[in-house]
Amino acid sequence: MISIKSKLRTVVTALAVGASLTVAPSASAEPVLAVHTGAVFNEPSSTDAAARGRILFHLADLVDGAEAGSSIRISLYLFQSGYLANKLGDAHDRGVAVQVVVDDDSRSAGLDTLRSRLANPGGSPDSWVRSCREREACLALDPGTTAADPDGWYDNVNHNKFFLFSRTRGKGTVAVDDVVVQSSGNLTGQDLNSWWNDALTVAGNKELFDAYGSYFTDQAAAALGRIPQVADYAHDTQAGKAKVYFFPRSDRDTVVDVLKTVAPAGTTAPCQGNGPGFGTSDGRTKIRIAQGHITRPEVARQLWELAQAGCHVEIVYRSLDNWTADGRPMSQVANWLTRPTTGKGRIVLHQLDNDGRGGTDSHTKYLLIEGTYLGGVNKKIVFTGSHTYTVTALKYNDEALLTYEDDQDTSVFDAYVRNFEAQRTAAQTEGL
Repeated sequence: MISIKSKLRTVVTALAVGASLTVAPSASAEPVLAVHTGAVFNEPSSTDAAARGRILFHLADLVDGAEAGSSIRISLYLFQSGYLANKLGDAHDRGVAVQVVVDDDSRSAGLDTLRSRLANPGGSPDSWVRSCREREACLALDPGTTAADPDGWYDNVNHNKFFLFSRTRGKGTVAVDDVVVQSSGNLTGQDLNSWWNDALTVAGNKELFDAYGSYFTDQAAAALGRIPQVADYAHDTQAGKAKVYFFPRSDRDTVVDVLKTVAPAGTTAPCQGNGPGFGTSDGRTKIRIAQGHITRPEVARQLWELAQAGCHVEIVYRSLDNWTADGRPMSQVANWLTRPTTGKGRIVLHQLDNDGRGGTDSHTKYLLIEGTYLGGVNKKIVFTGSHTYTVTALKYNDEALLTYEDDQDTSVFDAYVRNFEAQRTAAQTEGL
């Protein structure tokens, strides 16, 4: 059987990314006037290169605005962008410490350019690129052979996609400290031109920034063998309106735990009681998910339990279920998500998996909760990051999941809703 990772490696090798990742943004690119908390999305179906590359150009603006003596730290699965490599090289030359941790699968001309530029002795002495061990994540313990994977065919990876800027002006004139950008996308042509991706920037949150920084430091140390790999990295950090979860996890399913707080067991009226502007027209909680892969039956079952409790659940997805050893799809996830419910709750599915036929794919990994959460009502919360709802993402990969509560100034949440609606429209109009 060919592994998911091997399939992806084949696709990545075939990408013609040079031209798409070295072009500068056109004059129509939306300006970023100052560094602030907010969401950025690419538009893979757009004919405008600036719209397709909106996340890339946002990152480039932050790199350009990084001040001498500051740091840029990046943890990424695939780095292929010659355009951003040269931007980072320029930052290094002016005294910015550029530090990058990538998966061993990240082998490209763009990464070679970055290594070469960071080797310039005239730049920051603290710049470097480190790769995880071959066919392993950096920090997450290699599972080897397991009961679910007796042949050990799946290679775990550093699947992260985050960027840390200690001080940057972006395209503005006022420098901002402690900037975190959590994205769903890699730096590849396919991530720009075929796949829907998001990037959530949280600016000026030192506690969140430091939590990511500690995780990055552990990844970098593990890549060199200075600290051991781990089977569990339960370092959750609440930082004001934000919270971050890191992976791997060995015993609990973080996503299931999150979903259980929407309608806790024993709640008198679960999924109900929200005011105008939150949830459905009759005040029931809405769950929206735009997710590349869902293969954990426990997550699917909990989503059905929420629908059974009266929540409205809507999912844009790329694929459901895992495969058996002989290549047949298992059906637990699909069975839970298509199971009938009683009462008003329901689950609506939209498949978006078209890039092989000239369309687009959902590559985001976000969950939007609008309504009940942690015993309260009228909540608007975004969960986003690199974390797919797969066993490998939970137990074996290096991953991050960022939460942002946005129930007062709802600009972040509303931006994600608009993106969800755009992906839903693409799923309905592109056809499979």
